[in-house]
Amino acid sequence: MLYVTDRTDNGIDIFDISTPTAKYVKTIDTGSGPNGVVVAKNVNKVFAALNDSNIAIIDIAPGSSTLNTVVAKVSTGGKKRADELDYDPKDKKIYVANSDDGIVTVIDATTNKIVKKFENVGDGLEQPRYDSADGMIYMTSSDQNAIIQFDPTKDVLVKKFDVGTKCNPNGIAINPTTNQAMLGCSSRSANSLVLWDIAGGKVLSTFEQAGAGDAAIYSAAVDRFVVAASNFNRGAVAAFFTGSPVKFVTNVETAVGSHGIALDETNKIVYTQDQLPNEGALFSFPLPK
Repeated sequence: MLYVTDRTDNGIDIFDISTPTAKYVKTIDTGSGPNGVVVAKNVNKVFAALNDSNIAIIDIAPGSSTLNTVVAKVSTGGKKRADELDYDPKDKKIYVANSDDGIVTVIDATTNKIVKKFENVGDGLEQPRYDSADGMIYMTSSDQNAIIQFDPTKDVLVKKFDVGTKCNPNGIAINPTTNQAMLGCSSRSANSLVLWDIAGGKVLSTFEQAGAGDAAIYSAAVDRFVVAASNFNRGAVAAFFTGSPVKFVTNVETAVGSHGIALDETNKIVYTQDQLPNEGALFSFPLPK
């Protein structure tokens, strides 16, 4: 299943992607517009970060009487929206960024309880990403041009890294085999993407084939980085790179508003979205070779 945030309908749209053609299943009402969404497979839940600063928790356990419904909400305590989030499957914790409140909230995915809250982390908090290589969480900050490292086992902020070049990262995707990250740099003046060395905390290279990006993902199954560069100055694209060594493959034209990205690894189909007035659209295309 593919879970897509839908702020127009204040819900999470579910699509069956068992075949190459996605089939709409239903929209789960979250009560407030969702921003980020993550699947916690080993606890059979989906977590969605909402505009009202709550986290909606959705039951996806097969056969459950509450399947595909919101079973709980957790308040981050922020005054503005809860934005992006990611899941640490080892410690079974959700890390949530309140981008405008400077708050990072940690939720126990088993109990649905807040176990830690970091305040005054700074402006522009964006995408947290779990790194299975070192067990850390790395969170981007566009306003601070920084990567913030958290230890989810101890729930401590380890270090804040300056990216080292003009980037203002939104998205981050990690290849745990090489421990390298592709940063979805949002800077429209730089108009490039950054490959970042996690262990060394430094820039490895920059790519000018795409920029002004947002979400970024890595798939080990196909060894590809994909970045949604919806504000690129040469037109909105999804940018594709090999994972190791990292080389540019191609751009696929998308649309303004296509700031999210997902990959069906089984059928090798890429999904993104458009944001048309009063409606939304799910786009799909085959993974470029």
